[in-house]
Amino acid sequence: MTISPIDTLEELWNWEGRNDVGDEYKEPLTHFKPHSGPQILVCHDMRGGYLEEETKEGKQFEEEKYPYMFLNWWQIDIFNYFSHHFVTIPPEDYTRIAHKHGVLSLGTFITEWKPGKEICSKILGNEETMEKTADSLVAVANYYGFDGWLINIENEIDKDKIELLIQFCSRLTQKSKEYNPNSKVIWYDSVLHNGKLDWQNCLNEKNNKFYEACDAIYLNYNWKDNHLFRSAEYGLLDRIFVGIDVWARGCIGEFDCDKSFAVAKLFHMSVSLFGPGWIYEKFSEENQILKGIQFWSKLYPFVRTRPLTSLNFSTDFCTGMEKDWRYKLSSVHLQPQNLTSFCHQIIGSGLTLFGRNRNFLIFNFDSIRFQKLKIHCTCDCPIRIVFNKSDPIAPSKASIQLVMT
Repeated sequence: MTISPIDTLEELWNWEGRNDVGDEYKEPLTHFKPHSGPQILVCHDMRGGYLEEETKEGKQFEEEKYPYMFLNWWQIDIFNYFSHHFVTIPPEDYTRIAHKHGVLSLGTFITEWKPGKEICSKILGNEETMEKTADSLVAVANYYGFDGWLINIENEIDKDKIELLIQFCSRLTQKSKEYNPNSKVIWYDSVLHNGKLDWQNCLNEKNNKFYEACDAIYLNYNWKDNHLFRSAEYGLLDRIFVGIDVWARGCIGEFDCDKSFAVAKLFHMSVSLFGPGWIYEKFSEENQILKGIQFWSKLYPFVRTRPLTSLNFSTDFCTGMEKDWRYKLSSVHLQPQNLTSFCHQIIGSGLTLFGRNRNFLIFNFDSIRFQKLKIHCTCDCPIRIVFNKSDPIAPSKASIQLVMT
């Protein structure tokens, strides 16, 4: 099955699920535990989206040529697939991978500039068209098994239609939760209560009604400390996602994103990281596994690593790049929770370890009580598997480490 975006309102209104998708195609959300604190959202926008390497067939690469590979699933909570199509549906395997790691998968609903205003005029023509649009988006997400939407209105709205836009957000949020209690609908900081398109870089009295109708707000990137102080007056801190653009458009980005993360953490706010595929677009000739490790290693002090919540799993740590250098999203398996330059994936499958008698933390468990644990490991060199438990009587927290001997 090839998932395609929806480019017109008429196509959305007339959308019907095909017969080639059923519940058997939907990956259940595993290793997921609701979290009340700050969260990390990755907004994946790269080269227009819907790339060849994201299809079931994948893409053949030359030897030592890498695609972009996102591997830090345990350090994020939400994955948003972004493009400039009207309705962006995440490729099936991104949702599958996200759910395997306990991450929510979001699509994107976007309208832009003059064409966007015309679309919004039709959507907000009356209550019936508003409800029809919201219900269609809920149906699309439910059909493809992803968890909600980023709402990005990048055009002005007629002032007399603002109330209907707020109702649209509210209906989409509420109806989504009827089908999926874990769903998220996130509003992007753009349109104001007066209908003007004016990015505030904060949550305030001019845009808070949209925030209140949704689950959260995603702030534009040109914020300063005073914007975040003001935002805290209008909403819950963990429902305010501080926008950080890896391309450094309006904020500190690139390999200095950690400085922006540090500010967000100081305010106990969530983060929306836009465009981490920058590492590929900027360094396309380099090893993307190592480049990703370099990028994320600076962020580890400011993010949490989510724990496993189930013991029943197997993995070969495949990144999607097979031994013949064909990359397939469908080949991506469960990733280790801690990636370093001394312990990372190799092409094909498996991990490579550098340094004898060095401990490499692979997985940790949270509140899993068990009496028996069976671990099977295939390796090309002698290693020790170290099972550490914090409480010898009630091993409610534990970790698995590898040690090359």
